Amino acid sequence: MQLGKSGWKLLFITLLLAVLFVIPAGCGESVEEPADVGEEPETEAVVEEEEGPLVITDMAGKKVEIPESIESVSTLCGCAHRLLVYLQAPEMISGVRESEKREPLRSPWNMAIRDIVFDIPVISAEDAETIIAVNPDIMVATQTADGFDFFEHEMLADKVGIPLVILRPYVSFSAHKDNVFESLRILGTVIDREERAEELISGIEDVIADLDSRTSGIPEEEKPTVYVGGKAWAGSHGIISTSSMYTAFDFINAENVAAEVGEENAFIDKEALLLWDPDYIFLESTGLEQAIEDLSAPEFSGLKAVQNGNIYRIHPKIWTNTNHETVLVNAYFVGSTIYPEQFADIDFEEKANEVYRLFLGVSVLDEMVEVHGPYDRVSIN
Repeated sequence: MQLGKSGWKLLFITLLLAVLFVIPAGCGESVEEPADVGEEPETEAVVEEEEGPLVITDMAGKKVEIPESIESVSTLCGCAHRLLVYLQAPEMISGVRESEKREPLRSPWNMAIRDIVFDIPVISAEDAETIIAVNPDIMVATQTADGFDFFEHEMLADKVGIPLVILRPYVSFSAHKDNVFESLRILGTVIDREERAEELISGIEDVIADLDSRTSGIPEEEKPTVYVGGKAWAGSHGIISTSSMYTAFDFINAENVAAEVGEENAFIDKEALLLWDPDYIFLESTGLEQAIEDLSAPEFSGLKAVQNGNIYRIHPKIWTNTNHETVLVNAYFVGSTIYPEQFADIDFEEKANEVYRLFLGVSVLDEMVEVHGPYDRVSIN
């Protein structure tokens, strides 16, 4: 068949349209094939990463290769021991400091593992031979203050050839709550306790939220003023040892008269306490006797808290660094004392047992009371 000029033109247009409609389909296939090819290496890389050594970034920003199987951990300072107990892995503690197994036990974490703590070897971050002797799979060091230098710990890790993980929970639970949680998450990942870490963090968040919900709506003018004395820090101290960021106060939105000092661990002039004249004074048990002796001096007799008998014993926030569970127990006691209406439904002993079980799996309230004394009002002679 012969085609005229218009016929050839029509045929050309028809063929061109056909080609245009075919090309996208072909391009689509050619794009999809490289995509499929490209996805396979990505999948294989993930599998290789999962099957290979675990590499974590610790809280010093350092990448640490973690052994495939973790059975023992040497903690280079006492704060990390409690984290292992919190994560329900006390059997991994390869060594403790001598003071941490000395009777009477004073920290909730070692009370909770009383059955095994005395059999754990003694180690020291200053003695590499004690670390080598227990041959841990990893070492953990914790920073509890700004500017802490881990140089010696890192030198020790290089010397003994054991991976070192650095965590930064700090001392103030309220000011650095996220650091505490991140420490738990990292350590949970390292020792395969991720689920426990998230369970504990969720439980802590619930407790903090409960404390806040009871007190956040109280008008400032209706809040009594509070002060903590006898605060333990590198030993026991008297009435002038206090804190501007006392976590038990922070979590219940209390009016801490020492807040203006701006220090986690502060030693004030006695004149400052007279000027502040708080409605309530809480004394940590470790410094209780010295603080009572201080308050018995004539110059303190005019304090409202002394005149009204509003002086109470609480348990130490710090004993070998922060006892996070005791912080929350203290918060419920202080809250029940200064805000009785808002805490009217709280049975303090029941709540304290609940908090200790959340962190430790068991309650150590009775033993804490035996060692540190009861939560109660104290008299000034």
